[in-house]
Amino acid sequence: MAQKMTMAEISKQLGISKMTVSRYFNGGYVSEENRNKIDVIVKENHYIPNKFARSIRSQSNIIGFIAPRIESNTTRLVIKGALAAAHEYQARVLFHATGFNLESEREAVSEFYGLNALGTLLIASKHCVDEPFYKTLDNLIFIGKDIPSRCCLFYPESNAIKALVFQTIKQLKEQKAPLCAIRYIYDNRMLSSRTQLMQSSINQCAPELDFSLHSLSDSEQKEPYQEIELKPSHLYFCATDNIAIRLYRRAKELKLKIGHDLWIVGVGDYEYSDLLVPSLTSISFNYYEMGYQAVKKLIKRDFTSLEGEYELKIRESTQFI
Repeated sequence: MAQKMTMAEISKQLGISKMTVSRYFNGGYVSEENRNKIDVIVKENHYIPNKFARSIRSQSNIIGFIAPRIESNTTRLVIKGALAAAHEYQARVLFHATGFNLESEREAVSEFYGLNALGTLLIASKHCVDEPFYKTLDNLIFIGKDIPSRCCLFYPESNAIKALVFQTIKQLKEQKAPLCAIRYIYDNRMLSSRTQLMQSSINQCAPELDFSLHSLSDSEQKEPYQEIELKPSHLYFCATDNIAIRLYRRAKELKLKIGHDLWIVGVGDYEYSDLLVPSLTSISFNYYEMGYQAVKKLIKRDFTSLEGEYELKIRESTQFI
């Protein structure tokens, strides 16, 4: 019985995934509870993993790609760039979406290390900024956040946010718009750095205006938007274009005209943001290029950080029409 037992049978007997069992034998991350369960069954059955099967993983052209969600516009563009570079260099990309769950994120990183991947690309979540687990790992590149002493491909958010806030408020003041308050709406699951940048930029640019934050538990769901009471003469900065687009619908429900009664700003510049009526003011980052360069860096074993570029898109949603 001991010799016939497999990792699949251990997985089935304990009711845990095969990936978890594989990580256990490959030195990857496994929760203490699952590690104790596997310890018991291994000792009881004198199980020894097949060393030959493990040895065939000694080399790999696999690149791991981990993101909180892969359906977002930002991640989709980064993925397109990564896939283009992977095709050029004959590498394979495996994807994993964590759902903003730290445990899932750590398990995915461990799994890719167990596969002896060329490296792992990680769309930075608010979990990984100070996570000790990553500090001892090599061949790991973070995308979207500048993390000290790590290889990062990050966007110039500080300059971009400041420019967006300054130009938007400046234009409305020059047009003598009846602006009386500013709101910033964001998803609580995402990085807090953008929220801090937005708050400090608005306070510096328009300290005389009433300012407040509104946190959404999940910006992908419709229900949280019903709690937002859009008001006339308010300017709404949004953490993403997706949130801004949802506010367009909310404004229509409340019979408020964007560009006259209130103003809306996004971040990310989706492909269709300029097609909205009125077109949406936003910031464009070079997401595709970041994905492409991240894969190229792994292939070339270049672990120096790289700052991306941005372009300001001032459109009709912040004009006083």
